[in-house]
Amino acid sequence: MDRHIICLQIPSFQIAVARSADSALRNRPVAVALTHTPRALIRELSQEALHEGLQPGIPLDIGQLICPGLRVIPPDSSLLHAAHRELQHRISGIAPTWESIRPGSLFLDLTGTTRLFGPPIDTATRISRELIEQQRWPCLIGLAGNKLVSQLAATTLAKPPQVLSIPPGAEAAFLAPLPPLFLPGLHRSSIARLSQRLEDLNLRTLGAIASVSFPHLHAALGDPANLLHEWALGIDSSPVHPPITQPVIERSAHLDPDEVDDALVLGRLYRLLEQICTTLRQQQRVCRLIMLTVRHSDHVEQTAQQILPQGTYWEIDLQPALMELFYRCFRRRVRLTRLILQVSRLEPPAQQLRLFDESASAVLPRAHRLSLALDQIRTQFGEQAVAWGRTLRWR
Repeated sequence: MDRHIICLQIPSFQIAVARSADSALRNRPVAVALTHTPRALIRELSQEALHEGLQPGIPLDIGQLICPGLRVIPPDSSLLHAAHRELQHRISGIAPTWESIRPGSLFLDLTGTTRLFGPPIDTATRISRELIEQQRWPCLIGLAGNKLVSQLAATTLAKPPQVLSIPPGAEAAFLAPLPPLFLPGLHRSSIARLSQRLEDLNLRTLGAIASVSFPHLHAALGDPANLLHEWALGIDSSPVHPPITQPVIERSAHLDPDEVDDALVLGRLYRLLEQICTTLRQQQRVCRLIMLTVRHSDHVEQTAQQILPQGTYWEIDLQPALMELFYRCFRRRVRLTRLILQVSRLEPPAQQLRLFDESASAVLPRAHRLSLALDQIRTQFGEQAVAWGRTLRWR
């Protein structure tokens, strides 16, 4: 059975996400960069900004001199990953297996889906059309028999939305005029040495490399020839790896107004921790990893995580780790605008069987019994019924 692999790429994904929410950003030059310093480097550019002569990596102040009408949006990793999860959710009903490349880019394996969804090229076109109509995310799609060729097909497309299909047997002809640096699998540290060696041998295209026999290529390049020869011929047997389903519980809070006082922020964090622990106890799962992300008012984000010695769903066990993560993240005395708390590596709790007939709550420590009592009160009377004094400022 022929494989049908799609490489879906949404260029300048964060700009596409911002434009779907703000129509004022559409059809004009937009850049992604930190806004608290003019020397910040531009991370992403829209097609309109590229046409103005800007390039990613140049300082923001120079970019604004070249393009006075440039609109700048700050990077937001939490928004970006949320949009990527939405993208995965939208394609999950079409592709039985998909693999994330980076936010806004996916491999989809459509092998064996022809009877369900029709020819793969029709499915690819439908995915592109639905992303534009529902999310306003124009995308580039490459369709081929393997991951390598489909990714190169999407990379060579000029402007979204476009779909390029490489039929079986045409891989080598499609790759022949492309330079070797188009290959995505070459390690950055070896690119310079390998490029110079290929230049010395006058092997400037993948077609030229494919025309050289493997023994001669190996004698000239050594171990890199093993994969380079197969890639030049369009051979790639690597599968589309499905994502590892690792449940995560996340709670976030927006601080309005921005806050810099440690006690107030820790109070808000403790409320998030209570919400997560309540959810864990309801699901009868414990966590082994806790992660905190803080976002400053100048759009700088800091993240820290800690592996727990044993799984738990009690606030009294997680609070010391949370405080340590907070002080590791909050080293810049710049006001905070957003807090994101996550727990993962979830598993069922290890329970000790009791020898005698006694209630479970009777053998629990006092702090644990208090947490269970708060859970019952909030379940019956609502989240606002009872709270610790440290969190009252934020209620």
